[in-house]
Amino acid sequence: MYSRTTRVGAQRGATATFTRPGAEHASGERLVGCRDLPDASPTARTSRLRIIGARILTILAIVLALVGMVAFYVEHTALDKDGFEAISRQMIENDEIRTQVAAKSVDTLFANVDVEAAIAERLPPDLKGLAPVLAGVAHSGADDAAAAVLERPRAQTVWVEVSTRAQRQLVRLLDDDTTFIQTEGGAVVLDLRPLVIQIGDQVAIIGKIAEKLPESSGKVVIMQKSQLDTAQTATKVLRAVADWMWLVALAFAALAVWLAKGRRRLELRAIALGLVVVGLLLLAVRRFAGDYLVDSLVKDDAVKPAGHEAWSILTQTLADRAWVWIVLGVVTLAGVWFVGESDRAARARGAAAPALERRVTTYVIAAGALLALVLVAPQIARGWLSAVVLIGFIIVGIEVVRNIVMREHRQAG
Repeated sequence: MYSRTTRVGAQRGATATFTRPGAEHASGERLVGCRDLPDASPTARTSRLRIIGARILTILAIVLALVGMVAFYVEHTALDKDGFEAISRQMIENDEIRTQVAAKSVDTLFANVDVEAAIAERLPPDLKGLAPVLAGVAHSGADDAAAAVLERPRAQTVWVEVSTRAQRQLVRLLDDDTTFIQTEGGAVVLDLRPLVIQIGDQVAIIGKIAEKLPESSGKVVIMQKSQLDTAQTATKVLRAVADWMWLVALAFAALAVWLAKGRRRLELRAIALGLVVVGLLLLAVRRFAGDYLVDSLVKDDAVKPAGHEAWSILTQTLADRAWVWIVLGVVTLAGVWFVGESDRAARARGAAAPALERRVTTYVIAAGALLALVLVAPQIARGWLSAVVLIGFIIVGIEVVRNIVMREHRQAG
């Protein structure tokens, strides 16, 4: 119950004033045994505003980090020549995708070359009637022959070259640079003709496949130029923020922790939980978006496994970054718990005090933990700057935890 003092004077009525526990009345009496009223003082209002501001900054930091991660993926994987070459090679090395590329190449070959006539030309006059039969045999065995060809490094190199050429075409269009680009009727195409020729050459009975295969064959439309307006805008934005957005997110997070005076551990916990939740959401979106896109775009059930494999390879870097977020969030949550007020945390600090007492021992343990973290999540540092920042935060965190543990240890002793 709130304590109350009543002043009675010559004026009619009474005036009640409420004070906080331990406050002193004007008469010198100390008032005790009462709960706090909601404090409407400027200091309390400022404190509430700081807490609200810190939480808003925490949310913004997580959102900006998410945007930065997607932008970095697009810039350094999907739009980067070296990054895309690595993806392209992984695709052709995948059994499901290689089988479908072989089947597509064989279909293109037999759709554009009169195989029966080509075989008939090479048969003696009295055996020309066997041309249809031999053409059927050649077609039935061509899929296996094509798959065998695509297992060879030379054929895989051709696949990487033609797919990377199409990717560079697309990137130049996304960057609105058409000075040195030639499109097929305004479309970006994947030209599989060189691969079809290599596969056709393995069917020796056809012969001189490059002369028989039309120039227009084996070309798969990736995107029409008229469809690129929105993609070009998105590309410009993502390119602009790809390499520095994570620094802005980090600055927002640091400012949030600084503002949350008296609640900094709670704000740090909120940031860590946000990292874990967003990482898990990214993994879930990758899974379900992949299922939806493949089911929507690929109508042939036989081709869908290859579509899922292609999506998985294309988005693997994004999944790796999501796991980095999850690992960092879990490690931060463990640190927040370790310096918390629970009895288990206090016992854990007491048990760790002997190891933390010596700084050399502390950093040897930290270095081992960091090495294990890098093995679990190798993309945790994507460049020298992020590696330096990460190491800096680890050092700060170690010193903060160590000071807390040592202070408690001295007080207990």
